[in-house]
Amino acid sequence: MVIKINDIPPEGLTLELAQRLDLFDEGKDTTAFTAVFSLKPAGGARIRVTGRVKAEPALDCSRCLKSFAFTIDTEVNFDFAPLSSLGANPEHELDRGELDTEFYEGDEIDMVSVAKEHLLLAIPMVSLHSPDCKGLCPVCGTNLNDAECTCRKDARDEFNKFSKLKDLFKK
Repeated sequence: MVIKINDIPPEGLTLELAQRLDLFDEGKDTTAFTAVFSLKPAGGARIRVTGRVKAEPALDCSRCLKSFAFTIDTEVNFDFAPLSSLGANPEHELDRGELDTEFYEGDEIDMVSVAKEHLLLAIPMVSLHSPDCKGLCPVCGTNLNDAECTCRKDARDEFNKFSKLKDLFKK
Protein backbone atom coordinates (compact mmCIF):
# COMPACT_ATOMS: atom_id res chain seq x y z
CA MET A 1 0.00 0.00 0.00
CA VAL A 2 1.46 3.30 -1.09
CA ILE A 3 0.75 6.42 0.97
CA LYS A 4 1.12 9.93 -0.40
CA ILE A 5 2.91 12.19 2.09
CA ASN A 6 0.49 15.06 1.41
CA ASP A 7 -2.51 12.82 2.26
CA ILE A 8 -1.41 12.36 5.90
CA PRO A 9 -3.59 14.70 8.00
CA PRO A 10 -2.05 16.76 10.86
CA GLU A 11 -3.68 14.48 13.46
CA GLY A 12 -2.08 11.43 11.86
CA LEU A 13 -3.21 8.31 10.06
CA THR A 14 -3.53 4.68 11.12
CA LEU A 15 -3.06 1.88 8.60
CA GLU A 16 -3.90 -1.77 9.06
CA LEU A 17 -2.41 -4.20 6.56
CA ALA A 18 -3.11 -7.90 6.23
CA GLN A 19 -1.75 -9.51 3.10
CA ARG A 20 0.89 -11.83 1.66
CA LEU A 21 4.30 -10.85 0.40
CA ASP A 22 7.36 -12.37 -1.23
CA LEU A 23 9.65 -12.00 1.81
CA PHE A 24 12.71 -13.72 0.33
CA ASP A 25 12.26 -12.58 -3.30
CA GLU A 26 11.52 -16.10 -4.56
CA GLY A 27 8.77 -15.08 -6.95
CA LYS A 28 5.90 -16.31 -4.72
CA ASP A 29 3.84 -14.40 -2.14
CA THR A 30 4.19 -17.07 0.54
CA THR A 31 4.47 -15.07 3.77
CA ALA A 32 1.27 -13.75 5.31
CA PHE A 33 1.73 -10.75 7.58
CA THR A 34 -0.31 -8.26 9.55
CA ALA A 35 0.82 -4.75 10.36
CA VAL A 36 -0.58 -1.74 12.14
CA PHE A 37 1.16 1.57 11.43
CA SER A 38 0.51 4.98 12.87
CA LEU A 39 1.89 7.82 10.71
CA LYS A 40 2.00 11.33 12.11
CA PRO A 41 3.67 14.49 10.78
CA ALA A 42 6.67 15.39 12.95
CA GLY A 43 7.57 18.82 11.62
CA GLY A 44 8.78 19.80 8.20
CA ALA A 45 8.50 16.88 5.84
CA ARG A 46 9.33 14.32 8.56
CA ILE A 47 6.83 11.56 9.36
CA ARG A 48 6.84 9.66 12.67
CA VAL A 49 6.02 5.96 12.17
CA THR A 50 5.10 3.64 15.04
CA GLY A 51 3.40 0.28 15.02
CA ARG A 52 3.78 -3.48 14.98
CA VAL A 53 4.42 -6.12 12.31
CA LYS A 54 3.62 -9.84 12.75
CA ALA A 55 4.29 -12.85 10.54
CA GLU A 56 5.28 -16.53 10.57
CA PRO A 57 7.63 -17.08 7.63
CA ALA A 58 8.93 -20.54 6.80
CA LEU A 59 12.67 -20.73 7.50
CA ASP A 60 15.21 -23.51 7.02
CA CYS A 61 17.20 -24.67 10.04
CA SER A 62 20.86 -23.73 9.60
CA ARG A 63 22.05 -27.05 11.06
CA CYS A 64 19.70 -29.72 9.66
CA LEU A 65 17.89 -27.85 6.82
CA LYS A 66 14.44 -28.73 8.25
CA SER A 67 11.77 -26.20 7.31
CA PHE A 68 9.92 -24.61 10.24
CA ALA A 69 7.62 -21.68 10.99
CA PHE A 70 9.34 -18.80 12.80
CA THR A 71 7.13 -16.36 14.72
CA ILE A 72 7.93 -12.67 14.30
CA ASP A 73 6.26 -9.97 16.35
CA THR A 74 8.30 -6.79 16.03
CA GLU A 75 7.74 -3.21 17.03
CA VAL A 76 8.24 -0.36 14.56
CA ASN A 77 9.41 3.05 15.78
CA PHE A 78 11.28 5.45 13.46
CA ASP A 79 11.09 8.71 11.52
CA PHE A 80 10.81 9.10 7.76
CA ALA A 81 12.61 12.11 6.31
CA PRO A 82 13.02 13.23 2.70
CA LEU A 83 16.31 12.24 1.12
CA SER A 84 16.80 15.89 0.17
CA SER A 85 17.15 16.73 3.89
CA LEU A 86 20.66 15.21 3.76
CA GLY A 87 21.83 18.06 1.56
CA ALA A 88 24.09 17.87 -1.47
CA ASN A 89 26.42 15.24 0.04
CA PRO A 90 24.35 12.30 1.36
CA GLU A 91 27.53 10.45 2.41
CA HIS A 92 28.37 11.64 5.91
CA GLU A 93 28.78 10.27 9.42
CA LEU A 94 25.43 9.67 11.07
CA ASP A 95 24.67 11.48 14.28
CA ARG A 96 22.46 10.07 17.06
CA GLY A 97 19.32 11.70 15.71
CA GLU A 98 19.68 9.98 12.35
CA LEU A 99 20.05 6.43 13.67
CA ASP A 100 16.27 5.97 13.88
CA THR A 101 15.60 7.72 10.58
CA GLU A 102 14.76 6.25 7.21
CA PHE A 103 14.71 8.32 4.06
CA TYR A 104 12.24 8.52 1.20
CA GLU A 105 12.34 10.01 -2.28
CA GLY A 106 9.42 11.63 -4.03
CA ASP A 107 6.07 12.12 -2.38
CA GLU A 108 5.09 8.50 -1.62
CA ILE A 109 5.99 5.81 0.91
CA ASP A 110 5.38 2.11 0.26
CA MET A 111 4.26 0.70 3.61
CA VAL A 112 4.44 -2.94 2.43
CA SER A 113 8.16 -2.52 1.81
CA VAL A 114 8.48 -0.97 5.30
CA ALA A 115 6.81 -4.08 6.75
CA LYS A 116 9.04 -6.34 4.65
CA GLU A 117 12.18 -4.55 5.81
CA HIS A 118 11.27 -4.89 9.49
CA LEU A 119 10.38 -8.57 9.07
CA LEU A 120 13.75 -9.27 7.42
CA LEU A 121 15.56 -7.43 10.23
CA ALA A 122 13.77 -9.60 12.82
CA ILE A 123 14.97 -12.90 11.32
CA PRO A 124 18.02 -14.29 13.14
CA MET A 125 21.24 -14.70 11.15
CA VAL A 126 21.42 -18.36 12.21
CA SER A 127 17.92 -19.81 12.30
CA LEU A 128 17.44 -23.01 14.31
CA HIS A 129 14.22 -25.00 14.61
CA SER A 130 15.41 -26.02 18.10
CA PRO A 131 18.38 -24.85 20.20
CA ASP A 132 19.49 -28.47 20.69
CA CYS A 133 19.43 -29.36 16.97
CA LYS A 134 22.17 -31.91 16.24
CA GLY A 135 22.45 -31.04 12.55
CA LEU A 136 23.65 -33.30 9.74
CA CYS A 137 26.50 -35.82 9.74
CA PRO A 138 29.34 -34.17 7.76
CA VAL A 139 30.27 -37.53 6.19
CA CYS A 140 27.02 -39.21 5.15
CA GLY A 141 24.48 -36.37 5.53
CA THR A 142 22.15 -38.20 7.93
CA ASN A 143 19.91 -35.92 9.97
CA LEU A 144 21.24 -36.65 13.48
CA ASN A 145 17.96 -35.50 15.05
CA ASP A 146 16.12 -38.40 13.38
CA ALA A 147 18.67 -41.22 13.51
CA GLU A 148 22.22 -42.09 14.45
CA CYS A 149 24.50 -42.61 11.49
CA THR A 150 26.89 -45.52 11.07
CA CYS A 151 29.92 -43.33 10.38
CA ARG A 152 32.85 -43.80 12.71
CA LYS A 153 33.55 -40.87 15.01
CA ASP A 154 37.15 -40.70 13.77
CA ALA A 155 35.93 -40.65 10.15
CA ARG A 156 33.98 -37.51 11.01
CA ASP A 157 37.17 -35.98 12.41
CA GLU A 158 39.10 -36.88 9.25
CA PHE A 159 36.45 -35.13 7.17
CA ASN A 160 36.64 -32.00 9.34
CA LYS A 161 39.72 -29.92 8.41
CA PHE A 162 39.61 -28.13 11.75
CA SER A 163 39.97 -31.36 13.75
CA LYS A 164 43.77 -30.98 13.48
CA LEU A 165 43.54 -27.86 15.66
CA LYS A 166 42.42 -29.81 18.74
CA ASP A 167 45.86 -31.51 18.89
CA LEU A 168 47.57 -28.14 18.81
CA PHE A 169 46.42 -27.27 22.34
CA LYS A 170 47.16 -30.69 23.89
CA LYS A 171 50.94 -30.06 23.98
